[in-house]
Amino acid sequence: MNAWARGLAATLLLACSAASAWGACTASQILPVAQRTVLGHGAHDGTQPVALPDALPRALRSEQVRLRYVLDVSACASAPSAALWLFRVSAPFRVTAAGRPLALLNARALLSPEVLGAGPLTLDDVHNGRIPALFALPPGATQVEVELLTLPYLPSGIVRAQIGPTDLLLPAQAGAAELAVAYIDAASAVLLVVSLLALALWLPRRADRSLLWLAVACGLWGLRGLVFFGHKVYLEPMAFEQFNSLNVLLTSSALSASLLHVLGGMRQAEGRSIAAAVLLGLAGFALSAWAGRGGSAARALALFLPFCMVSWVLWRAWKARSAQAPRRNNAAVITGLGILLASGAHDLLLLGGVLPPDWPSVLFWGFVALLMGMAATSGRYVVLTLNRAERSNEELELHVARKTEELERSYERLREREQEGARVQERERLLRDMHDGLGAQLMTALRGVERGALAPSQIAQSLQDSLDELRLLMDSADMGHYLPGALAAWRNRWDGRLAAAGVALDWRIDESLDQVQLSSEKALQVMRILQEAATNVVKHAHARHMSLAAQVRRHEGRMTLCIEIADDGVGLPPEPARAGARGLKNMRYRAGEIGAQIQVLARQAPATGCLVALTLPLE
Repeated sequence: MNAWARGLAATLLLACSAASAWGACTASQILPVAQRTVLGHGAHDGTQPVALPDALPRALRSEQVRLRYVLDVSACASAPSAALWLFRVSAPFRVTAAGRPLALLNARALLSPEVLGAGPLTLDDVHNGRIPALFALPPGATQVEVELLTLPYLPSGIVRAQIGPTDLLLPAQAGAAELAVAYIDAASAVLLVVSLLALALWLPRRADRSLLWLAVACGLWGLRGLVFFGHKVYLEPMAFEQFNSLNVLLTSSALSASLLHVLGGMRQAEGRSIAAAVLLGLAGFALSAWAGRGGSAARALALFLPFCMVSWVLWRAWKARSAQAPRRNNAAVITGLGILLASGAHDLLLLGGVLPPDWPSVLFWGFVALLMGMAATSGRYVVLTLNRAERSNEELELHVARKTEELERSYERLREREQEGARVQERERLLRDMHDGLGAQLMTALRGVERGALAPSQIAQSLQDSLDELRLLMDSADMGHYLPGALAAWRNRWDGRLAAAGVALDWRIDESLDQVQLSSEKALQVMRILQEAATNVVKHAHARHMSLAAQVRRHEGRMTLCIEIADDGVGLPPEPARAGARGLKNMRYRAGEIGAQIQVLARQAPATGCLVALTLPLE
């Protein structure tokens, strides 16, 4: 009886609507009825008039059913510029007149172009039923067909339809579109930016899983805002609608994981439960796609599971409200979760037909409120972390400065100990050299004087040798490691002695010696070798000229100090006499002490005299 009464009322409304076609199309008119045709439903296939918004029984909300509505627009058939406004359709749809698609008058595009443009997955002439749409009516059109391309997500097919002059409907369409999707593009873009920022913050601190799941949740929900709040349909209609519920499930799972990590860490059982919920939802969609039915049940499951997950997280947050949480503010989390559950309950009632079908959906903004609240809390946490890191850096810098100062003091003490050790070693060397050299010579002279065995000339020579030894010790200590200074002091002592003996000195010191640094021990032995060679020239060579040449050469890959002393005297004595020469033995011994090599050779003819060549590898 009720069905018969609704059919009679719809027939009367349709008759009234047809009668009004004789009037002029000067004002907007709500279309109260439509002819609904059910296709693919077996014995129940047929056409009947329905009042808008029409109530769809459960049997008509199935993959096997295709709904087609015929709207009577004859009232505006003679109008020069008329339009059809569809406030909401419960599935992706196609609208035609006489088999031709109607042109979309996209008021939203005039206000703010859609972020996502047409792409390879975009379906031509298929429109998103969630967004109010305004279509231009072709002149003379009396009927318009609206075909739903997949099972509806609402228990109504067409929620509201209206015709009228385009200049009257366009502002209404703009207002409705602004109300339905106000600021959604901007909010979605902000969510995507927050997702990238959270991901960037997570990369250097991967132990903080809450940032990772927050990035995933913001990215998924920002993508949903760009895809599902535009006129275009980017996938096959059934996949497009199912992906909407799947996105809710995935976003809720990521959001729950992030919040559980915030509330003291996600337990192993909770992680397994979230993973099981996601797998169950995916299995429901896969089974419905394979069986070709059950899509509504899969959607309901994908919306019920998030409601349970968020309720559990809210309970966890409520239990932790008295705990000290230095990283997050529990009150903000509880408030955000409460807003999300309230918006989810509102939309569930809307989808279930409890609320009027023309009421707005608020679930998107519930997620946005919670995600932005979490992002703000995470931002405060990051700021606190950076402040702690800055303080830690300052403390570390102070600690490093103190340690550096301590190291410098340690190095200074070490240098002082090294210098003291060097002074001790130098003192010991001087004492040893004075004892072995100068002391031995003076002792020999003293014993000779006591026995009366030395002539005055021999005593004078012994004293002169002792004085030379003393000067060598002083020069080796005063000149330090600078070889040219030690050589200059040696020349200063021997110039007068050579001149008195009638020997002219040819002095050739190369500039390469300016960079030569020798230890005091090596410098002393080199000076002793030079002194012994010069003494031999004065005493035995009977020479008129003596030359000294010193330079640094590269020998066998190493830098080598080369010193040569040559004279034009009588040359070397015969080999038997040379074998017992004490001066030559002393020179070879001293050269071996410092790792040097010495050669005493006769000069090649026509030159006369001998050549003493000393080579010392440099470090």
